Amino acid sequence: MIRMLIKNWWLLLLRGVFALAFAIFIFVFMPFVPAPLLRELAFAGLAVIFALFASATGVVTIAAAVRGAGQGGSSWLLLADGIVVTTGGLVIFFSPGLTLTHVIQLIGFTCLLVGVLEVIAGIHLRRHLTDESLLLAGGIISIIFAFCLFLPRSMNVQAVLTWLSLYAGVNGLAMIGLAWRLRRLNEAVHALAAAGQSAKAASQSGAA
Repeated sequence: MIRMLIKNWWLLLLRGVFALAFAIFIFVFMPFVPAPLLRELAFAGLAVIFALFASATGVVTIAAAVRGAGQGGSSWLLLADGIVVTTGGLVIFFSPGLTLTHVIQLIGFTCLLVGVLEVIAGIHLRRHLTDESLLLAGGIISIIFAFCLFLPRSMNVQAVLTWLSLYAGVNGLAMIGLAWRLRRLNEAVHALAAAGQSAKAASQSGAA
């Protein structure tokens, strides 16, 4: 799995950028959340915003998993993560009859599953990188966010948008940090491979 993540670091970076852009968008959107009389419009906005965010990040994650599988990597955790996120987004997007409570519960359930998968992946990653905790932290953040959504006081559009923007921002920063670390590891691997090839060529020419 570590080899797959290193080779596809840029896809994790893209996922983090999506999440961070999503958080910034919500902070810009928040002052324009309609008054209680336009509650339904705000609810529709929440559903569409999360659905687009989930679909975009899910597709990117699935792409990373498929690329990893094609390169001989173990990618089932990443694939499951992408499928869960994409499915949650599509269910909300194509179910206009859902109530606000149902949408919040679906968002919470989606993030809870994603968090559990990211925690498992983070534990697996720490077996190879003992000081790496960003993916694990991202999973814990997802689980905490899910439980916050299940709290009764979270059942309004403004509160959910606030929680969602904070979650996306922190999780996005964690993903960007992880991707940057993997990029440096990728460069180190290529440098070691190039040095090994140079040493091998030098020994072969010396023997000749």
